[in-house]
Amino acid sequence: MTNRSRHEIFASILQSASQEMEGMIMTKLMYNTFLSYTQIRECLRELIGYGLLEYQKDTTKYTVTVTPKGYRFLHLVEEMGDILKVRPMPEY
Repeated sequence: MTNRSRHEIFASILQSASQEMEGMIMTKLMYNTFLSYTQIRECLRELIGYGLLEYQKDTTKYTVTVTPKGYRFLHLVEEMGDILKVRPMPEY
């Protein structure tokens, strides 16, 4: 397994959080993105700081929802992935 870049991890968190309209709890994000508690806390702090996620404390749980800016980031990451897809080298 290869190491993921910071942007890939952020995109993975945003993708996972965007799957549920009412937000997702941190534990479920941890399992979906294969991150430890310490890692997910650090990443969530950064994503919230960048304005890509919102953190809401309900009466029963903490939920994370993707902002419009976060959806734009996801869209741009997907476009970059399409641009950078590895194509076989032509044989000469």
